[in-house]
Amino acid sequence: MQKPAIVILGVGRLGSALACLARDYGYPLTAITAGHRETAVAFSEATSIPAYFDNVEAAAQGDIILITVSDRILPVVLEELIAGKRLRSGQVLLHTSGVLAGEALAAARQFGTSVGSMHPLQSFADIETARRNLSGSAFAIDGDPEAVAAASRLAIDLGGKLLRVPPEERVLYHAAACIASNYLVALLHVAEKLLARWTTEDKEALQALLPLVAGTLRNVAQQGTSAALTGPIIRGDASTVGQHLKALPQDFLNVYQILGQEALKLSGDRIPVAEREAIASLLSADKKNH
Repeated sequence: MQKPAIVILGVGRLGSALACLARDYGYPLTAITAGHRETAVAFSEATSIPAYFDNVEAAAQGDIILITVSDRILPVVLEELIAGKRLRSGQVLLHTSGVLAGEALAAARQFGTSVGSMHPLQSFADIETARRNLSGSAFAIDGDPEAVAAASRLAIDLGGKLLRVPPEERVLYHAAACIASNYLVALLHVAEKLLARWTTEDKEALQALLPLVAGTLRNVAQQGTSAALTGPIIRGDASTVGQHLKALPQDFLNVYQILGQEALKLSGDRIPVAEREAIASLLSADKKNH
């Protein structure tokens, strides 16, 4: 059975990765666009996928149209497609925004086009890592039945897993993704800055931390978050927690306390009540009280 032709509107890091992967898995790529003409030309020359410089004309070339631009640009592209009046019945129009549901494309239904969203739960630092990381990632999918069916098939063909998030809870889903990815990076930066006082440069500190982080992630993958928790809080070691709080610079105190409170919740009833209360008191106290 022939696979539907795909058009990518906006070949940035995600759009480029999706285009290459979809083609690798047997989908015909009939058109791409980009925010800059030079980007579209370069990508087309590297992949032999036809480049278009007009989103309306490009969208007319496909069965599945993926809008992979930023959330800020998405309404602009949608307005172009609506004004161009080249969308048609039988087409599927999808966006890849994390925070928006498929309903953001509702205006396209006037042409008989099915609309939806297909957001990969993954981070994309560059095109190559995006391409490697997409396989095995979860895709949050919602929208019209035809759009959900097409997006689900595409996600599975790319090696992904399906995650059905109710449209009204899409913002909460995106917040979870932000915490797991963006805030993990910020947290590692905090640890890197603390450790850097014993290294000649920050990069050296980060390299020292990465095996610890990788080992922790392996433990989480194998055992889950609760069983993977280690350290002074799960041991009920209020003395060490107190020493940490006294040693930490003011700038990092809130991070330690907030995450410590979550670790205390995660520990459940594995800590004796007296130790739990002592740690809770330390984690909620002001710096001046330590």
